Amino acid sequence: MTARPLFVVCEDGTEYVDRFQRLLGLRFRFVRAGSFAEATAALARDAVGLLLDLDFRRSPAGVLVDESGGADATRVDSERRHVSAVQGVLILRALRRQGVKLPVLLFADFDDADQTAYLEAELAPLRVVRSSVGLHDISSALDQIAAGSKP
Repeated sequence: MTARPLFVVCEDGTEYVDRFQRLLGLRFRFVRAGSFAEATAALARDAVGLLLDLDFRRSPAGVLVDESGGADATRVDSERRHVSAVQGVLILRALRRQGVKLPVLLFADFDDADQTAYLEAELAPLRVVRSSVGLHDISSALDQIAAGSKP
């Protein structure tokens, strides 16, 4: 029997990982990471892809990375709000700088289609997944990633 493909789910809560384990756990394995450091460690396993939330407002300031990939627990509140609102993108940029090339699904509702296209090109292989996308389409994207094709 072949092992189910492993996906790292990076989020500040457990909503995504709980939902995916409950609904897709017979086909895929999921492990949660709550920060850049945890994602780095989890991806060192046999992960085939990363599922990444955009907003990490519930995370402690000390685990949030900035544009340079560094964490700083002493950030002023306005900077903390900014980096937490786009933490998923900042985590992915830091992972790409470390040479992580795994396919990524980023769960985000960007209003600007050009911004989405720019991020998908800059951080490829990346697919931005809007909240309106259903579980069937997400499952299909996971199948594509597990099969070794672009999400």
